[in-house]
Amino acid sequence: MDSPNVELVSALASLYESSAYSDLTITVGARRYQVHKAIVCSRSEFLAGCMRNPLQESQSGVIDLSEDDPDAVEHMVNYFYHLDYLTKPSTRRTSQRSSQPVSPLSPRLSSRTQPKKFNLAMVEDPLMAMASAANAAPNLLTPPADYQENHFETDLSAKLPDTPMADQDEQDPFETVQTEQEADVEKPNLILHAKVYEIAERYGIPGLKTLARKKFGDQLQLHLTSTEFPEACQEVYESTVDSDRGLRDIVIQTFRANPDLSLRKDVEQVIRETPGLAFELFRMANGLPVFS
Repeated sequence: MDSPNVELVSALASLYESSAYSDLTITVGARRYQVHKAIVCSRSEFLAGCMRNPLQESQSGVIDLSEDDPDAVEHMVNYFYHLDYLTKPSTRRTSQRSSQPVSPLSPRLSSRTQPKKFNLAMVEDPLMAMASAANAAPNLLTPPADYQENHFETDLSAKLPDTPMADQDEQDPFETVQTEQEADVEKPNLILHAKVYEIAERYGIPGLKTLARKKFGDQLQLHLTSTEFPEACQEVYESTVDSDRGLRDIVIQTFRANPDLSLRKDVEQVIRETPGLAFELFRMANGLPVFS
């Protein structure tokens, strides 16, 4: 049985998907979202103001947000009905492992975390192995005196591991398969989270603003080396005012914890182009309060 929270979120999601009882339309470019005044206006000060005042929006029932980022608007609408946006999917490895059947007849394969492909170069043909062993075997009637000391040790000891599984553990004939799903790792969405934070501030949606801040902070730690990192820092300082420390403090703390970031050429270029960021990093480097 679903909990009350799950029941409520499911009902909201159903309303959004079916557009049943919708009485307001939000547009951004060619995108149109059929929403409900009772749901969106009670969550956004800006949208509520549009409906209270005798403006064009209140008369037509259409609010045009074409000046905003289309993706940010879409995630804002999703938040109204799902209490989340851009939900992080389970990792490819986890989903693949959970869906992979485990055979009791192949314990070595089932103990691996990834599917393997068979490397034929590592497998010895049984008939060839028997022929090779027959050619290499000494004459039992007249064995050479130094055969066991030289030829046998040189030939077979190189092929046989010290223990039955030692050589296989070192180089298994099953090699890792780089499937398309495994290669498709999660991409950074730092700039997107910064834009969602901005639109939440602009339209007075405190819950979405808090959520975007958390998502931005979590992803920033995962994608410090990405090319999107410096652009996201620039987006933060160009889309927020000095007194809004939500994302700015995260950026400054990241530079404080990772001083080598300033040595990157792409980061240096963004610092040169972003006076607000450069000024706060200068104060941080000199032990001064970043913001007073």
